[in-house]
Amino acid sequence: MISRSALRTAVVSASVAAVTAGGLAGCSAAQPAGGAKPSGTAETADSTRETQESQDQSGGSACVDWVFFDTPAEAASDAGAVLRGTVVEQDGTVRMYGVESNRWLVTVEEVLERPDPPSGRTQTQPELDVSPGEQIAVVSTPQTCSGEAYSGGDPLDPASGLGGADGSVIILLSAALGDGMGDGFGDGSAEGNAADGFHLITPYQGVLTPAEDGALPSKWPAS
Repeated sequence: MISRSALRTAVVSASVAAVTAGGLAGCSAAQPAGGAKPSGTAETADSTRETQESQDQSGGSACVDWVFFDTPAEAASDAGAVLRGTVVEQDGTVRMYGVESNRWLVTVEEVLERPDPPSGRTQTQPELDVSPGEQIAVVSTPQTCSGEAYSGGDPLDPASGLGGADGSVIILLSAALGDGMGDGFGDGSAEGNAADGFHLITPYQGVLTPAEDGALPSKWPAS
């Protein structure tokens, strides 16, 4: 296991444009959470580890063109951890990619095995150190480009309707390295960006309704 403070993983496509606080770049249109495909996103997970060093350091926002995963298994294979948990409550906000983003407390019920990556790809994210029974803070990654953080609703909000019969959800995690290198967290300054923490791998495909047996579902919900 590699500790959460030793990781740096932001799942974004190679097209990341920094903008000033006066406006947003024209990226994909906002889409509902839970597997909906944002228009104009990358079709594969290749070249999705670009750092956010171009983010505006004066407190502006960044426009991120998010990768789209064809199946939940493909998305889960690209995550640092796949867990089933229950969202307890909101735990304030942080700035991610220059956008005020919700942070939630989550009780980990079960850590699921990460699927193998599709043929031709390798697993590039080290496994995150998360254990059943632990309570962790997870930032709900903002959509960016749309003018608001969660135009289709925050997928980690229990009111999203993504919870299973017992209220639990499956969460696909990435983790930020608190090294001040522009991983998207903070207040826009180099010091403010140095924030450790878990976040969803993308705004659209980081939270899923568990299958009836609590496992990762085989398909995205119909949109």
